[in-house]
Amino acid sequence: MTHPYLTDKQINNNLNKEVLQIKTSTTKEKSIDFWMAKRIWSLIKQGGHKSDKKMTSSLPYTQFEDENYSDDQLDLPMTPREIKVYHIDDTYETVLVTPSTTSEQVCSQIGKKFISQFYAWSIVEVWKDEGIERTLENHESVLICYHRMEDKNNRILVLRLNDKMFHMFKHPEEFSLYRSLDISTKKQAKIIQKVLNGDTCPLHFSQVWVYDCNKTKPLWDLTVLLLKDKNLYLTSNHKSVVPHIKRSGISYLHNTIMSITRDKCQVQVWAYLGDFRIFTTNKKIPGAPSAHCLCLVPDSGIKRYIACSSITTQSYWMCAMRLSKYGKQLRDNYRSFVKKHNDANEYEYNKKPLPNESVRSHVAMDFSGNVGRIVEDPKEALAIAQAETGSVRRSWRSSGRTTPGLQAAVTKLENDIHLSQPWYHKNMSRDQAANVLHALGNKDGVFLIRESKSKCGSYVLSFKCGGKIIHTPIVTQMDPLNDQVCFTLDNGVIKFYDLLQLVEFYQLNAGSLPTRLMHYVVQVPVVPVTK
Repeated sequence: MTHPYLTDKQINNNLNKEVLQIKTSTTKEKSIDFWMAKRIWSLIKQGGHKSDKKMTSSLPYTQFEDENYSDDQLDLPMTPREIKVYHIDDTYETVLVTPSTTSEQVCSQIGKKFISQFYAWSIVEVWKDEGIERTLENHESVLICYHRMEDKNNRILVLRLNDKMFHMFKHPEEFSLYRSLDISTKKQAKIIQKVLNGDTCPLHFSQVWVYDCNKTKPLWDLTVLLLKDKNLYLTSNHKSVVPHIKRSGISYLHNTIMSITRDKCQVQVWAYLGDFRIFTTNKKIPGAPSAHCLCLVPDSGIKRYIACSSITTQSYWMCAMRLSKYGKQLRDNYRSFVKKHNDANEYEYNKKPLPNESVRSHVAMDFSGNVGRIVEDPKEALAIAQAETGSVRRSWRSSGRTTPGLQAAVTKLENDIHLSQPWYHKNMSRDQAANVLHALGNKDGVFLIRESKSKCGSYVLSFKCGGKIIHTPIVTQMDPLNDQVCFTLDNGVIKFYDLLQLVEFYQLNAGSLPTRLMHYVVQVPVVPVTK
């Protein structure tokens, strides 16, 4: 005989009786009365609708039954399969993968031909139809992700630069990983270390807007969102957050039960991160109060949106949610990344050993005369260095004894040296450059050089600074001393004999630019699209 489903009124009456019994029990009885909580939980489940489907709401029904639950558990055949991974120019690579092939392995396969070792690459799951995207973690199965979106239109996997994948491990001081109101700086540093190691869950809260599509009439509600122990809570009052943070050892089940008896001003459970994948929006959501939104997507069900007041707040939430959801796995991904790229930082790893030579073995030299001389006066050495930066010239400039034919060949070779550089994009338009730079995040100094489409034979420096794309024309001028064409960005104050010299200079000096050129966009070889 099946258990009869109770009405809402009957459930509420039974819940009130059970909760009252827990409240009136002694402290000792509370610690051993877990069976009462299980009884209340069974009453909650009795109120659900009759359905054979697995429940996938924010309440973690499956988590209590299976502690090893993973959102990557899909029954897929182990035979290899070909999938498409797109480049930012809409060409794609065909990669052979199995369910055990990770995102990091796919990036390594594709990148052996053309990717620079100075950049971190990731696979991005892009939903063009929804305007959302997410970066796959290095341990995630690419085939499982591909299988989820295979039957959907305008959903693809994209290979993209992502130098901020592990930014919170390199610069944890830039993030809010454990926000508490009564904790010393020294203690907070230790807790942050535990958070990064996956031993402690992040603690973060701030005022955001939420949009819950599960409601009958969903609206953007201004609320305080709290992340604690992989759970997201909502409250309309900041004062409710403080006692909730200080309360320790509370299970998700207990929080769910007690939230039923609280009024609307108290903390209420909103979502469990284990049930969702975390996306960011790549376009403005209609009606959203901000362009900086996160989207929580369950395996099946309705999405939930979080709108943040700024991109900094959005990055805080994304970082905290990733650390909370993946924990030690994220730490292991970072260690693997550091070992692979040999890019250790002083936060968790020792600095790279210095060469076996003393700094004192280097001396300042002045080669302005016929013979070089050692400069012992530090002030004189500084003055010489400053004077040299004002005019960048080649020390090996050809003499007048060179034959005209050889001189012409050398000049052409020097002028075309930029063609072999990874930052040069010959056939890229202004709009394409803007789209590529926008897709690479908000890091200042990301740049590329392209051939001008409006002025034949000219070049344009496109770079990002302050969240804006700047297109600066590279002006050509004639050097009267050497009868040579030069390139300049500041109307001839500093001139260069080729684009390589120009780039190398502005990688070290901002000069007339608002930022140094720090990260170049690698030239991706054009792969013919097969149909």
